[in-house]
Amino acid sequence: MEKEPASQGTERKLSALQAGIIGFIESRSEAGQLVTAEEVYAEFLRMGFLKEGENPLAEFEALLKETVEQKEDLREIADEKGLSRYYSARSMAEPYARILVRRGEDPLVGVAEVIRDNSRRYPRPVRLDLFEDPLFGLTPEEISACLKKMGEMEEYQDIQQTTTSIGTVFLYSRQSLDPDHAAMLAEWLDVGQSNNP
Repeated sequence: MEKEPASQGTERKLSALQAGIIGFIESRSEAGQLVTAEEVYAEFLRMGFLKEGENPLAEFEALLKETVEQKEDLREIADEKGLSRYYSARSMAEPYARILVRRGEDPLVGVAEVIRDNSRRYPRPVRLDLFEDPLFGLTPEEISACLKKMGEMEEYQDIQQTTTSIGTVFLYSRQSLDPDHAAMLAEWLDVGQSNNP
């Protein structure tokens, strides 16, 4: 039996590693989680796919980036400090991934980004209680503190609120929605839709 050339063995190992990277990122995305290169690397070490002395993290990160570039559904997203995280667009939308990245940062920035993004993209205001959702994990007191800070800071003066006829508070950005339009949309979302089957 002939021994395969070393280059073929290396190619197979790289291909297997790339398949493992893809599978790991996709499974974590399905669970609603982002992953860092270090997390993938640590998991591969734990599972015995890599050996610490033989496979430096820097080489693995290069392979990871190459894999992400080649696989259409894999995405890279960075936080404010430049730390890259990875996810599969098959299981996770970009806005959700951005929320996950922001969750570990100042909640003020994340709250404002979600409000502005919804006002710009969809366009629609968001319910205040959205930020109590486990995805954001903010308490009513923390949300109130965020809104108070926003009211005091120049860079957040576009963030406004409107209240529907049944008392639900919605938030929007004046950069994308004017107050009357935001109020009409909030009323429709909160009252009109359920009354018009």
